[in-house]
Amino acid sequence: MNHKTQHMIILTIVLLFCCLPLQVASQESLSMSIHRNVGMAFGNYIQGTFTLSGSGPEAVDNLTVYFNGEQVHFVIGNTITWLFNTGDYAQGSTNITLYGIDGTGTTYAVSQQWNFIGTEVGGIITIVIVVLVVVLVLAKYGPRLMKMREK
Repeated sequence: MNHKTQHMIILTIVLLFCCLPLQVASQESLSMSIHRNVGMAFGNYIQGTFTLSGSGPEAVDNLTVYFNGEQVHFVIGNTITWLFNTGDYAQGSTNITLYGIDGTGTTYAVSQQWNFIGTEVGGIITIVIVVLVVVLVLAKYGPRLMKMREK
């Protein structure tokens, strides 16, 4: 293949990429995430203060957060960042739904299942974890400490 043919192939490829319409990837559904600020999270069991973040397609006019079907927060726009404390809501299984609607009436929704636990349960879990860590440390380093003490 000579240089002229190579240049023609490269030019053709460049022109194809420049002239063909590009499809820009757009968000067609809602996204939602929940992150711990202060408190504990053990799997889907949470207690404390958390931030709910979410976003939707550009056309979404407003977003509403529901806990077990009850509206708890509302924002105008297609993004949300909301701080909440699990202690302000009923303990137990909680279906968190982010619901959005656009100007044409199209609705969007995303849900996650969480278990809100009280401070008492969170405290008990924390104590159990601390005790387990202490037992593991003593099991690993206890014999060494006893030998050092005997010397």
